Amino acid sequence: MKNSSETSQNSTIANSPTTKRRAPNVILLIVNALALAAAIWIVLPAPSYYVWLWSVAASEWSFALGALALVGIFAAVVFGRGKIKIASIIFGTIASAISLYPFFSALSAAREHNVSLSLRQYVFGSQNGERAHAPKTFTFATVDEKPSELDVYSPPETISKNGAGVVVVHGGSWNAGGRSDFPQWNRWLAEHGFTVFDIDYRLAPQPNYLSATGDVKCALRWIERNAAQFGVSPDKIVLLGRSAGAHLALLAAYSANDARLPSSCASAAENETVRAVVSFYAPTDLLWAYDNPANQSVIDGPKTLSDFLGGNPHDAEEISERFLLASPTAHVSSAQTPPTLLIHGGQDQLVRSENLYFLDERLKQENVPHKIIYLSYAQHGFDYNFNGWGAQIVKPVMLDFLRENTAANK
Repeated sequence: MKNSSETSQNSTIANSPTTKRRAPNVILLIVNALALAAAIWIVLPAPSYYVWLWSVAASEWSFALGALALVGIFAAVVFGRGKIKIASIIFGTIASAISLYPFFSALSAAREHNVSLSLRQYVFGSQNGERAHAPKTFTFATVDEKPSELDVYSPPETISKNGAGVVVVHGGSWNAGGRSDFPQWNRWLAEHGFTVFDIDYRLAPQPNYLSATGDVKCALRWIERNAAQFGVSPDKIVLLGRSAGAHLALLAAYSANDARLPSSCASAAENETVRAVVSFYAPTDLLWAYDNPANQSVIDGPKTLSDFLGGNPHDAEEISERFLLASPTAHVSSAQTPPTLLIHGGQDQLVRSENLYFLDERLKQENVPHKIIYLSYAQHGFDYNFNGWGAQIVKPVMLDFLRENTAANK
């Protein structure tokens, strides 16, 4: 047992002024170090899938990290002592600087596209999409006794329908995800007069490059056949997709009525052409993507493509030809490729941003009308933040693109 003198001595040390000052000093160091550890993934490759998820959030809500860092810097200046104070200020300053990168990067892109950024919307959000109806679900096909469904978002009664439909194709590496995974965007489009059809496609069994593409085309045929029911003109349909869904949207739009990529509910009497297509961070040249994967600590890109297409393209010519057939870049032609809006982020760790430029170059070669939005700060899935800097840039540009390409005189 400790004697009374030892106990008294320990108590004196614990309550000494030096110890009391050191405790908040260390806490401030920890706070600023955590701010830096959280912000650093805005610019560094993620070492795992879950850290990548954090990097998306950190990029899109970076001002929150910056505010934490500024508080830490201020507190360190006021309350800090010695070398720990200096370290706290350094950590906080670096974190604060990194947190500003998304804003200044987006500001440059906003100027390029003549868009104004709103700090109020970034912080407090917007009410867009709140008046739109809850979606109604319909079955557009039945395969192997399993229904393929779509959700329909109609404009509210206070908004005039413009007669145009937007068909949304979800992402998920062709093996996951589900329709209506970005519902606020669907409601926002509905509030601007568009009728939105957010569709299913078969995820399994893989390889499913034919069935997934065929299901998108099947949905298009069903929508065009039932367009009058929804107040939509069958010749004013636009495809919009994200990630793997963006690939399918591009491929379905560019290969309309191509017998090599048939609709899963084919009928010679029905059309599957679209007026335009919008792509968020799509893989466009699948053979290049196989050989040049993004961050494999986040996703095994070659395996994902092999599962989707049924093998390694270097093992057999037939598989290599599948990769070519399933690449949107291989289907671009001045005669039938619809106007295209391409959107990609420079920090994308799932689909390298070179894919945007490969397709951009092919569209230029064939004189296909198109626009690109390149957001150097943005991660894959940046648009999950409906009020973020990237989304604020995309919304007006995309709205102009949709209106221009679904106008009555087109």
